Amino acid sequence: MIISITSNPLEPAVVIAGAGSGKTETMAARVVYLVANGFVRPDQILGLTLTRKAAGELNMRIRKRLRQLQEALDKKGAPRTFANVDTSVTTYHSYAGRLLSDHAIRFGIDADSQPLGEAALWMLANRVVREWDDENFTHESSVKTVVEDLLGLTSTALEHQVTSAQIRAVDESLIEQLSALEGRKSNKEVRDVIQTLQQRIAMLPMMEHFIDVRRRGGELSFDDQIALAADIAQNFPDVGVLERGKYPVVLLDEYQDTSQSQVRMLSSPFGIVTGK
Repeated sequence: MIISITSNPLEPAVVIAGAGSGKTETMAARVVYLVANGFVRPDQILGLTLTRKAAGELNMRIRKRLRQLQEALDKKGAPRTFANVDTSVTTYHSYAGRLLSDHAIRFGIDADSQPLGEAALWMLANRVVREWDDENFTHESSVKTVVEDLLGLTSTALEHQVTSAQIRAVDESLIEQLSALEGRKSNKEVRDVIQTLQQRIAMLPMMEHFIDVRRRGGELSFDDQIALAADIAQNFPDVGVLERGKYPVVLLDEYQDTSQSQVRMLSSPFGIVTGK
């Protein structure tokens, strides 16, 4: 833990530890070390974490440690390199919303409103499903199940940055392989998989319409926000210049590189590289 705090202060470092092992305290100590040695001011540090609760706890811990640093410097009569203890600690989704709010005009999107909650998003999906008029769309499940499938498919596609064409190509290839299996007609599991793939392919135009309706109306979900923020970060290099100028130091709490949108949103402006 000590090595991650003091060595290579402005170079990438990673702390891998289990729950309750002191990761939050280590991040707070890292901030204090950087501020105390004049590398950055508190307001030049961006801290990102998964939940609002975690962001609040991290922010509270950092502010507490910085106030202790202030008191220690004052007692010694040493000059301060910072005037306040405010840092930018928030969630990954909130940071995506901030990026989008600042730069959505580049895509011609109104992103000033709050993201849709789960209930509002479900109601919008329900309306899309009930009003969907496409003779090629067939689904043997209830409307409720179709709505849930639409929400899940859309969320996954946005999170992992895959297009309808990519999903269709993979699904059609799988159907072709499964259809060539001997005895597949008598194998219920194989038949069920083929049916599921066919239903997903049939739902792709509905998914595209669902995404388009949200973006045209400015009714964005959290998945929309982070996907669009990733597009902005990747397509406009000056955004990275601005963000790096504001935040020379970025702390990621419980970072997960399984979301392609999150990876692109952070790697483009800050050069955060993931992979094996």
